[in-house]
Amino acid sequence: MAKLPERIRISAPVTPFTEKGEFMPDAYAEIVRWLLERGTRGFLVAADNGEHWALSLSEIAQITEITMKESGGKLPVYVGAWAITERETIERAEAAANAGAYGLCVKPQPYVHSWTDASEADVIGRFEAVAKAVPLPMMVYNSPNRTNVQISHEVLHKICDVVEADCLKDTNGDANFLLQRVLQFKDKLSVLVGGNFFYTGMLLGAGGTIGTVLDLFGYDADKIFDFESMSVDERREHMVKNMEIGHCTNYFGTIPASYKAIWNMMGLPAGHLRDPLKPITAEEEGKVRDTLVKWGVLDKSVATRAAQ
Repeated sequence: MAKLPERIRISAPVTPFTEKGEFMPDAYAEIVRWLLERGTRGFLVAADNGEHWALSLSEIAQITEITMKESGGKLPVYVGAWAITERETIERAEAAANAGAYGLCVKPQPYVHSWTDASEADVIGRFEAVAKAVPLPMMVYNSPNRTNVQISHEVLHKICDVVEADCLKDTNGDANFLLQRVLQFKDKLSVLVGGNFFYTGMLLGAGGTIGTVLDLFGYDADKIFDFESMSVDERREHMVKNMEIGHCTNYFGTIPASYKAIWNMMGLPAGHLRDPLKPITAEEEGKVRDTLVKWGVLDKSVATRAAQ
């Protein structure tokens, strides 16, 4: 099976909406260009950060087309393709494929099953059905916090036997689980680890990183790949920076509420959230702003103006 280039950084941009909930294509294109100018090497679009659940098929297609156009078709662009039913999942995959997507990001069927009653056949069958209907490279996404289904190591091996999986995104927060992922799958597909586990994951052979926090570092985002030449103190500071900013994006509101607030603070047109998500509170926004100023992501004078 194909693997992505080593040490790849994949961005997961938000989908900007007006206050009335209308998609803003020009604003989205601006965000994509901003990320490209700062060295991102791939995209995961119309996924959790992109409010996948609230997008129509035509919007998924439009988001895909814009991303492919802005990136010149030179970077891997994965598009979120999951839903409760197999039919709707395949429809979303087809919309992405028809719009020129490089690959698909697929999760297990969410909400209906749980860890206790989702059988191996259920989970593997969903991935296999999508792969047969829309044979594009696949990012397997283990997202137990969103789907209530855990893809075990054993099941992931079986998924890799029936689909062309070239990478994995895993949001299981257990460090031992994630490190076992890297050790077991580093030779089979690119395991993309989050910021808090990046250093250990890369030392064990992870293929790169995917998520939200590093994008906020702008032109300094790729400095994380210099971790081997950093001193112990530099690594520690970089990890604390990741953890503190990551806390803002993960624990204030429902993802991507904080992330949209941050982009807007930084002057990017992230826009509003779609129902059922709500913006973070003024108190939470103040804590986010203070954290960004502390770590130099947001200029203090800009933050002061934005707060007024």
